[in-house]
Amino acid sequence: MKKNMGKIIKGFRDVSEKYDCFLFDLWGVLYEGGAIFKDALEVLKILNSLKKPVVLISNTPFLRIDCRKNLEQCGLPAELYQTVLTAGDLCFEYIQNEYKIAKKIYLIDTHYWENWQEISNLHCVTDDIHEADVILALAVPHAVKDPKDIALHYDEIFKHAIKRNLKFICANPDLLAFCSKKQHLRPGLLSQRYHLLGGEVLSFGKPFPEIFIRALKQLKYPDRVLMTGDTDIQGALRHNMDAMLIATSYEVDNESKATYFSATLKW
Repeated sequence: MKKNMGKIIKGFRDVSEKYDCFLFDLWGVLYEGGAIFKDALEVLKILNSLKKPVVLISNTPFLRIDCRKNLEQCGLPAELYQTVLTAGDLCFEYIQNEYKIAKKIYLIDTHYWENWQEISNLHCVTDDIHEADVILALAVPHAVKDPKDIALHYDEIFKHAIKRNLKFICANPDLLAFCSKKQHLRPGLLSQRYHLLGGEVLSFGKPFPEIFIRALKQLKYPDRVLMTGDTDIQGALRHNMDAMLIATSYEVDNESKATYFSATLKW
């Protein structure tokens, strides 16, 4: 395992020659839902000119095709990375493969399901937990303003679902995200509550193994690979990758084993 404290670096140029391939988280590293950070874009352009492969990984429930479109609109050309792997894609694939026969899904969402439904005709959505076969969480509804509200909104539903042994599938295990220092709730809070009440939870994305396994396979299992993220690098560390933590105001203490620290992603 890595040392307790990593090296503080001033720019990506300080480490780029040590690695053949790179993984980058999206939110908080390359962008925060708007335009791609200018300095981060420069890093990707230089790595591309050096012919060093890049894979993007994200806990977004968006499917890959929609994520790529969004990144293009935000100013990130597709030629600057090999692929983007999303928690949404892994979750979607699981549902399609695991539930060959149509199931009724109790959906917790804001808008992601619309794109999922366009390419899936296997399943239908129900708002009646009594007839649901499985719970799928893609987003935290806007009515839930604070983590404390989750118990108020969902405990009765969750307790009934647990009595029926319904599995809770989470397409984004993040608890919180921040944009312009404003807090946004993420589905991991819902799955955390379901698990606390005694229910079975299956989550996709970072820090769970599959997304990293997929990334390494895409890169043809390189020996020298660096993962860069802002709050979630534990999955990379578990796969014996070096990791750079972009140290933001909301970093968490348990990620002090990063190989490198930097205040921002810049060359």
